[in-house]
Amino acid sequence: MSTVHDVRGQGPLMGALLLFSSALAALIVANSRYGSAYRDFWRTPHPLAPHLALTFQAVVDKGLMTLFFLVIGLELKREVTHGALRHPRAMILPLLAAMGGMLLPALIYHALNRHGMAAHGWGIPMSTDVAFAAAALAVLGRRVPRNLLIFVLALAIVDDVGAILVIAFYYNQGIEPLPLVGALAVFAALLALARRPRRWVWPHLVLGGALWAALWGAGIDPPLAGVLVAVALPAFRPDAAADHVPLAHRLERRLAPYVTYGVLPLFALANAGLPLAVHDLTAHGRILLGVLLGLLLGKFCGVGGVSWLAANLRLGELPSGVAPRHLGGAAWLSGIGFTMALFINALAFPPGPERAAGKLAILVASPLAFMLGTAWLVMAHRRAARAS
Repeated sequence: MSTVHDVRGQGPLMGALLLFSSALAALIVANSRYGSAYRDFWRTPHPLAPHLALTFQAVVDKGLMTLFFLVIGLELKREVTHGALRHPRAMILPLLAAMGGMLLPALIYHALNRHGMAAHGWGIPMSTDVAFAAAALAVLGRRVPRNLLIFVLALAIVDDVGAILVIAFYYNQGIEPLPLVGALAVFAALLALARRPRRWVWPHLVLGGALWAALWGAGIDPPLAGVLVAVALPAFRPDAAADHVPLAHRLERRLAPYVTYGVLPLFALANAGLPLAVHDLTAHGRILLGVLLGLLLGKFCGVGGVSWLAANLRLGELPSGVAPRHLGGAAWLSGIGFTMALFINALAFPPGPERAAGKLAILVASPLAFMLGTAWLVMAHRRAARAS
């Protein structure tokens, strides 16, 4: 996700460090003598009502992650109205790059996993975790142009849209028509509420809760309610008076720190713990290889190759200050698929060796992509400095 817009600041770095530390802590505890206690804590069902029991992991994945999707939706709305997605010409190159970066990883995975349960994992290597990508650019500071972050941000926004569509239309549990009609009715009420002159947050949140419950009943992953609430909120207005900050902007500004420093680290703690000794991953090596090659080779060739080709064919324009040598670094960084990849992995596979294989591939590929992208950009900067 992309909750920061200044590559020189410490926000993306601190958020990524906290997310990485949480994932590392979960991995260490899961493989220690406290591993069984870790699994019991997150996965033991707790009865909340008759015929309803939830685990703490489900509370995070199905409940708190709704805020993550809400912030993503608010960012999309802002960028479309007056941000990186406002000018169609400027969006052509990151749009084409993102499409290449989604299709090629999915095709690589599908080529290795065409049959059985493993075939469901094709969506795992499609997404980019721009929080880590922004952190890499923050570490590099002035070695990279400011507009490279804009390119990566725009690419990741398109990537997020693709991931959301894949979750909505493929990773569902079978649609129940009656709750779906209820969800559509609630969404219509949210759209009508946005047209009213007095705009309070709480009616949107109440209707958002009803939409979340309706999507759950319909068999659609309920965190997508966050995106729909964001779509229904009044649009951003860059020319608004200082004392009339749009509701969507206020909500994003308030929620983003809680998501970055609270929800995402909790998600990592709940999902990154992988007890390696429990699973025989050799039987599911194709899943592991498909996700690993998809995130590394697929993202690099898809994003980098399509960007280079589109720029040379003049189908799109590189942002000011961004040179072709920077595209390879952005392509490697796009292979960091941590948050959304883990989320889709949990939707694609039930608990067991298949999910463990996908999780291991994500945990290996993401730091590798981070290091490769950072190293590429450092070397590109040094070559440019020597040439000048």
